[in-house]
Amino acid sequence: MTIQDYLNRIEALQNEKSEIEYPNDADLEFCISQIKQINTESSFSFDALFQKRTSETKIVNNDVVKTFSDYLGLLFLEEKESRNVCFANSEEVRPEYRQSFKLIDFLDYIYAFMHSSVYKESEEIIFTSEATLFWNLVKIGSDFRKEKI
Repeated sequence: MTIQDYLNRIEALQNEKSEIEYPNDADLEFCISQIKQINTESSFSFDALFQKRTSETKIVNNDVVKTFSDYLGLLFLEEKESRNVCFANSEEVRPEYRQSFKLIDFLDYIYAFMHSSVYKESEEIIFTSEATLFWNLVKIGSDFRKEKI
């Protein structure tokens, strides 16, 4: 799946307002409730996610990614879809030791968040400053992405 395909899937999820429950819903809701307890002030709407949007091409808003990166305290790596060449960013490294994230990680976080009851009520994606919660949602979002192929 390409990034554009994933962006299309995320946009479709926004449009369908699905009530589908997934196996990781309990973990998802627990992580989201922790994020909500820590922070409710910094968030963004789905519409702010895209800098430019057409039917074929979607470009993620760099300002949102930069703000998210600053808030999270991790470096955003602007790399194209490629193999992992740095062990520090390997999935084998425990999340608390990772220093950076990629666009796919950010999109997995959003995809997971959009499946939560908090998002369905507020339609806001809350920033987290907790790397462990971020990586937990990235894992959940990645699982959701792979389930729906």
